[in-house]
Amino acid sequence: MIKKHVKKLSFSLIILCHLGFLAAILFEKQNNIFISAFVILALILLLFTYKKTPLSAGNHSLEHVLTIAFVFFGAIVTYVLSVSFGLSNVLSAGLVGLVVSFIPDFFKKNNFIQGMPTAVYCGAFVGMTNISVAHGYIFITLASTITGLLLIGTKDAFHGVGGKLGTLAFGGVALAFFITFLISEWV
Repeated sequence: MIKKHVKKLSFSLIILCHLGFLAAILFEKQNNIFISAFVILALILLLFTYKKTPLSAGNHSLEHVLTIAFVFFGAIVTYVLSVSFGLSNVLSAGLVGLVVSFIPDFFKKNNFIQGMPTAVYCGAFVGMTNISVAHGYIFITLASTITGLLLIGTKDAFHGVGGKLGTLAFGGVALAFFITFLISEWV
């Protein structure tokens, strides 16, 4: 029962991220009719995708902690490569994705390791966050934890839909930014 609620909450957060992103585009380009038509088309396609997405909850308890750890690993390595070593965000994420893509070849019999590159690459998207938004390692840790939770919550959803990992990272970073903004306003 709890798993079903977690899955619904994660799915709802993803929907809010999509709608927020489309609303931001529409707000920024509200006088352009082509952009408005694009946003309406994207909204229709998203609604179709949401309707087709199943919300079944699987049992994967140990996998939860390790998935969050792998997302954090991808995020922090990408962030360090871009901030400390001066590589571009795209190159840093690409290097992380390239290196972890070979790891399953060394552990062919371990089913969990076979799915590890997905979590690490999702974290690489978090690590690509601009330094003006991600002020340090605490922000990356919070954003990657939220992204890991979203990845777990949407584990069996959005199969065959492109952009899932980037959307989850966007959602994690947006929620982390919102949380840190609220904390900074209260302190």
